[in-house]
Amino acid sequence: MTVERLRGAIDAAEGRVPADTLFVNARIVDVYGHRVAPGRVAVRDGVIVGVCYDGRDDDVFYEADRVVDLEGRYLAPGLIDGHLHIESSNVRPAEYARMALARGTTTAVADSHEICNVCGLDGLSFMMADARRAPLDIKFMMPSCVPALPDEQAGASITAADMEAFIAGHPGEVFGLGEMMNMPGVTGADPETCARIAAAAGTVTGLTDGHAPLVSGRDLNAYTVAGIIADHECTEVDEALDKLSRGMYIMLREGTCSHDLAQLAPLVLEDPARARRCCFATDDRAPSDALAQGMIDNACRMAVEAGIDPVTAVSMATLSTAECFGLDHGPACPRERRGAVAPGKRADLLVLDDLSFAEPPAAVYAAGALVAEHGRFVGEIAPADDEVARLADELRGSVHLPGLSLDVFSYPFRPGEAVIDVIPGNAVTGVAHPESADGLRRIALIERHGRGVAAQKAGADGEGPAGLGLVGRHIGRGWVRGYTIEGGAIASTIGHDSHNVCVVGDNPEDMLVAVGNVHQGGHVLVRDGEVVARVDLPLGGLMSEGDAEEVAREHERFVAEARSMGIEPPLDPIMGVIFLPLPVIPTLRIRPEGMFDVTTFTYAG
Repeated sequence: MTVERLRGAIDAAEGRVPADTLFVNARIVDVYGHRVAPGRVAVRDGVIVGVCYDGRDDDVFYEADRVVDLEGRYLAPGLIDGHLHIESSNVRPAEYARMALARGTTTAVADSHEICNVCGLDGLSFMMADARRAPLDIKFMMPSCVPALPDEQAGASITAADMEAFIAGHPGEVFGLGEMMNMPGVTGADPETCARIAAAAGTVTGLTDGHAPLVSGRDLNAYTVAGIIADHECTEVDEALDKLSRGMYIMLREGTCSHDLAQLAPLVLEDPARARRCCFATDDRAPSDALAQGMIDNACRMAVEAGIDPVTAVSMATLSTAECFGLDHGPACPRERRGAVAPGKRADLLVLDDLSFAEPPAAVYAAGALVAEHGRFVGEIAPADDEVARLADELRGSVHLPGLSLDVFSYPFRPGEAVIDVIPGNAVTGVAHPESADGLRRIALIERHGRGVAAQKAGADGEGPAGLGLVGRHIGRGWVRGYTIEGGAIASTIGHDSHNVCVVGDNPEDMLVAVGNVHQGGHVLVRDGEVVARVDLPLGGLMSEGDAEEVAREHERFVAEARSMGIEPPLDPIMGVIFLPLPVIPTLRIRPEGMFDVTTFTYAG
């Protein structure tokens, strides 16, 4: 912060110069004092310069260019999403910002490892450039695990040296190191993994985010010794307490695929003091859910419904997250400090009719500017400039599939073989060994970054049907229980985190049609040989070029069709498929080489 800016803020706080905006008749949600108290708040140059509480500061007055009478409404800090992947919303960052701001999220800590697994650091450059068009403050983490595991068949690889070079070339733009998913690399003290963690020192915060599902004992000790600050993968209270007691922040995740908040709420209900180390995160949130139910505001609502005190819920969504990432205090410019309605904090503010979060905020201010009213974005998104357009072009044409025949999807079930057991509403899967194929569906994963194409050109198929020679190397096949599609198949170019094409169906013919229609990216639903729903995602096979509302409508149509084909709530038809290839969450997953047991890091028979 320059001396000139510092003097200006102090002059405004002392009333020597007028504020830009003065909020009066407010019920201030005081997350430091854990109370709601009536008062006034003055803002200048996007920063809170004055907070006056009735009965204590009645003799303190501020002049302002504009006075906003809140008429007794609540004034709360802007919400902070502690961990998310914007790409998983299937819209680009500027469109994501419109959705998030309309629901009260004013800061988002984003890990772009999805697009980076497809396009490398060009993908991160695009995300940063596109995000600058919007008033949402997105803090971009450097993806730590591209690919998620060293031998994954992703579209790119980012080494510690690559990270250091990018961070040095983008000073002040990389916030920290994204979720460290390579558990064996950490616990085994792998030199490259340790070098990646060390690279975090060059980022704005120097912090490394975590990803440690079901980790305990010595492995958890080693993970925290590495300095990893938080985890969003907890699904049980005891697991969360293990990590919290070792100094980690716990992110209670409530997304579209993973619904962990209700299960973890007792962590806070048993002892509200723990809330100071507990945050909220969405991780992955479909636009249809984001627009209809909300994002972090949805987490606040669910927390209140679970019995958590409303002020505590607001504090978890603001101050706890700010403290986790070092945004609450310190030498940073006041426009960087946030998480509370207090002097010297960024003026990210929500006007709320009540603290139930049943409805979107009545008004949302980002750095003092009005950006949303009653769930409608009213701010400004700058047009995409030539640089954004150029970077977007780099993401197109990312799908390179080999030729495929029906034989690829026509394979028998072997009694007792390992089968993925889907747990609706949970990213964790189980493993089953059924004796028959009753209730099972076929699942296949086809490498889409060009390896299979190259192998096919080199004659890998021999004289056999197209694609059959790639099975076990670039095409994985198996079975899944709990994904109850009937009379069709679903395929997607999203398959976390390497984003190969995942397809699930109850017959080989529809699976072949579905994969054949993903084109240059998207979700495809096929019934009786016909495409009945699709969401086109041409940017890296992950993101649409349409607006959030359009993508949400496509999602809703897709879900409605899938529900008519037997996929029942709480299983999300799209999210329920695209997480099945993720090889860093227990228990059984599919990879291009076959079925993979995450607990033993071996391929299952």
